[in-house]
Amino acid sequence: MVLHKILAVFFLLGLAISLSGQIDAHYWTHQYGAKGLLLNGAVIASADGETALFYNPGSMGMDDNLGFAFSFVSPTYSRLQASNLIGDDNDASDSGSGFAPGFLGIRFKPFSTDRIVAGVTAFERFETDINFEDRVTDLAGIGNTLFRGDLDFSRQISEDWYGVGMAYMISDDIGLGVTQFSIWHSQSLDFDQKKELLSRQDPTDVLLGWNRAFGYDFRVSSGFVTKIGLRVRQENWNFGLTLTTPTYGIIYQSARYYTEDFRVIAQEGSATNASNRNSIDLESFRSPLSIGFGLEVKEDANIFSFSMEYFGRVDNHVIFSDVDDSFDGLGVEPALTDVILQNEDQSVTNVAVGYMNKASDNVTWVGGIRTDFDQSSSLTLNNSIEYLGTIGNVFHISGGGMFQFGKN
Repeated sequence: MVLHKILAVFFLLGLAISLSGQIDAHYWTHQYGAKGLLLNGAVIASADGETALFYNPGSMGMDDNLGFAFSFVSPTYSRLQASNLIGDDNDASDSGSGFAPGFLGIRFKPFSTDRIVAGVTAFERFETDINFEDRVTDLAGIGNTLFRGDLDFSRQISEDWYGVGMAYMISDDIGLGVTQFSIWHSQSLDFDQKKELLSRQDPTDVLLGWNRAFGYDFRVSSGFVTKIGLRVRQENWNFGLTLTTPTYGIIYQSARYYTEDFRVIAQEGSATNASNRNSIDLESFRSPLSIGFGLEVKEDANIFSFSMEYFGRVDNHVIFSDVDDSFDGLGVEPALTDVILQNEDQSVTNVAVGYMNKASDNVTWVGGIRTDFDQSSSLTLNNSIEYLGTIGNVFHISGGGMFQFGKN
């Protein structure tokens, strides 16, 4: 009997597995809660429970099951595979098992009226950690020399959202709500490139060498995002509409970068070097305006769901810029370092389609498919070098069921 209970627990935990990688910081990478995961985000018109604070605040007062909900233990298998990740003719892949992003939410009635419902929530919006290594040896046509090139690249992005929301039931079937989010964003990048020209007879003899490194990190603590939602509920259909603002009202932001450039020319007996590490002001951080639409249609035991969200363009903007002497004026001639980092994102529209079949009073089968399109983020250093912004289009498929055993 104990074994049966253990197997049932593991079976239930596995219901919300997503079959495609939840890795990169795309707009629709993460979904929340059992219903959101199983329907793959097709819930703008039917969000219920505490996840309504994120999906559609207008749905917060549509049910009476107020209380506490969390989702931290949904096991997920992820796989990332991308070509030409940095330049041409290179591939990168990563896979592994983990847990779907955590979500915590609480709903309650702050006043004596049933028409007003409030809630608070916290969840992980982005979590990206991409690492890439590559080596090239021997370059044809150099004669008695060998070429060796090493490349190390890593990029991390994380963003957590904390929200307070309130919904008002205009009527029994129309809800209007708003959630005010505080976002905490951090981002870092490290790029290390090493090139060497070596003697073929004695590969330890360096004829020419060039090491170049660049990295940065910045933090936003905290900016604000407002989401407004409307939901209309009828017997055989539901309609949902959302509007999410860009980030505004940033309270604290910081940035840091480093540059290193070291060149050795053995035949001429000379070497040049420069390095710089600076803490500077973050000039701007931007996120897109988005508009979401959802529709749910019920037909006997079948429920069809559709959601779509448009994310606007983020125009090219300067994240930070700096001009500094790497040697702090100690040299006779200043060694100035110019650094300007810029970013822009293209507009993108994602769609999700979900299906639910109520097989019996205790069993409901659920499945969904959605897009997770690349916003073609362009991250440019000094108007010339473009670093990895995103990893390409991703498609997510999910399936499983919801089961009721007694009161569970």
